[in-house]
Amino acid sequence: MRARSFLFGLSAVVVVAAGAWAAEPKFEVGTVPGRQTRGARLGAPEMRLSLQDAITTALAHNINLEVSRLSLASAQQGFLGSTGIFDPQVKSALGATYYEAQSTNQLVGANVALQRGREFNLSLGGLVATGGSYSVGWTNSRSKTNSSFYFLNPSYSSGLTFSLTQPLLKGFGTDVTRTGIEVARRSRDISNVQFEETVINTAQAVESAYWNLVYAIDNLKSKQHSLLLAQDLVDQTRSRVRIGTSAPIDVVQPEAAVAARELDIIVAENAVGNAGDVLKGLLGFENPEDWASTIIPTDALEGVAEHPDLDKSIAEAIDKRPELRQRQLELEIGQVNLVAARSAARPQFDLSLNYGYAGVGGDSTVYDPQTGNVISFTRGGWSDALRQLRNRDYNQWSAMVNFSYPLGNHQAKALVAQDRFAVTSARQNIALQRQAVIADVRNAVRGLEASGKAITAAVKSRELAERNLDAEQKKLAAGMSTNFQVVKIQDDLAAAQAAELQSRVLYRQAVATYKVAVGSFLESLGITIKGEPEPKEPHTALKDVRWLKYGPGPKDGAGAPAL
Repeated sequence: MRARSFLFGLSAVVVVAAGAWAAEPKFEVGTVPGRQTRGARLGAPEMRLSLQDAITTALAHNINLEVSRLSLASAQQGFLGSTGIFDPQVKSALGATYYEAQSTNQLVGANVALQRGREFNLSLGGLVATGGSYSVGWTNSRSKTNSSFYFLNPSYSSGLTFSLTQPLLKGFGTDVTRTGIEVARRSRDISNVQFEETVINTAQAVESAYWNLVYAIDNLKSKQHSLLLAQDLVDQTRSRVRIGTSAPIDVVQPEAAVAARELDIIVAENAVGNAGDVLKGLLGFENPEDWASTIIPTDALEGVAEHPDLDKSIAEAIDKRPELRQRQLELEIGQVNLVAARSAARPQFDLSLNYGYAGVGGDSTVYDPQTGNVISFTRGGWSDALRQLRNRDYNQWSAMVNFSYPLGNHQAKALVAQDRFAVTSARQNIALQRQAVIADVRNAVRGLEASGKAITAAVKSRELAERNLDAEQKKLAAGMSTNFQVVKIQDDLAAAQAAELQSRVLYRQAVATYKVAVGSFLESLGITIKGEPEPKEPHTALKDVRWLKYGPGPKDGAGAPAL
């Protein structure tokens, strides 16, 4: 009788709505680190948790997720840092010189040559999107000497120069120049995908741990019920001994069964504690008071049966699985590097252009060549040099082409070959990942179907064990059976109950595994990942001008033109 009442009570709490998650508002997982509070209390001494509560708590407080957020933030900064190659550089120099030496000829104009100098230079330069470099320089100097042969003493000079160097073969192209940026961008995107995988793995681990805890608790209840059955048998046997229908030795068998059931309860209680600790760790518990709390799951094992279509499941998985997106990004990184390597294998052929203006000024002194007396003196200074610079009185320019090419060029060609192999390998990895995805889906579908059938078989086995025990107890009451036989059948019923519970756990875990395999796990839970808005790239000039690119981009083709 107790067996039936126990199982009726168990079945009354295992009805769960399949759309429980869908009815709830969506939960967003943030990607910004630093919003968790380490060591804070997260729960009450007794926590009643639904599966939804457990997953949302874990996604908010799981420590491993916070580590993944930090990795994602680091990758984001790596991308922003890579754009710094276009940051203009300001350089300045301020200095002074002093020179004194014995004169070695009369042209020095003094017995001891003495010269003092000062200079101040300022320049602005940087990288051009097409691979060249530019600079604007302003130079200033003051020189004073004791020589009588200088017309301007002290003399001031100032110059303004504009320089541009542009590679025409090796190093030409906006895509070549932006190699580091595009690689860093895709590395950041890979970190985004990896964060999504961490969220999926965390949520799946929480669900698995949650159902394991439900199983451990229900299994403990089953063991406690088995103990009650054994104690009932002891009481019945003692009653028969008192009225003389059984021998005193007949009590030994049911008492041994009671001792065995008590041992089973000890093991089951330990399993409940272990399962609870696993879930607490995933929830992000750090405070000792949280670890001492008791988690009471409110969701039951039974759910609505899933009957997935294999072909549709495979198509959905190929479209949604994050691993395939990661492999595609890795291929794009290889293609970006291949374009840069092919450019680096070309001859160095650069065009250099320089243009500028110069100005001089200072005190002008004219000496009589015969007597050495001063004929005239005109006061001047730095302003004279700046005025000439402003009026562009004196200009200067140069144009030059530079060519270089290593004979054989073995190193560059080897790097091209290595990057080509890397691209081919990345394509093979995509094919390998697709193969793994298809295998995952097939295994998940089979596992789901097998788990569903296992529940049917386990339920039937448990029902037959109940009927068998009921019949055996009636036979025992009629004197047609023995305590040994009843205890054995009680053991069979306990095993059947445990098998049914285990099959239900495996089915719920199989459902989660299937949804992970097809890439719909987070969607089915109503979970979205709220990524931060992509920061504006500071330097984007000319990056989309097609004719300024050396080779096709990762979205346009597999590589670059042949050498």
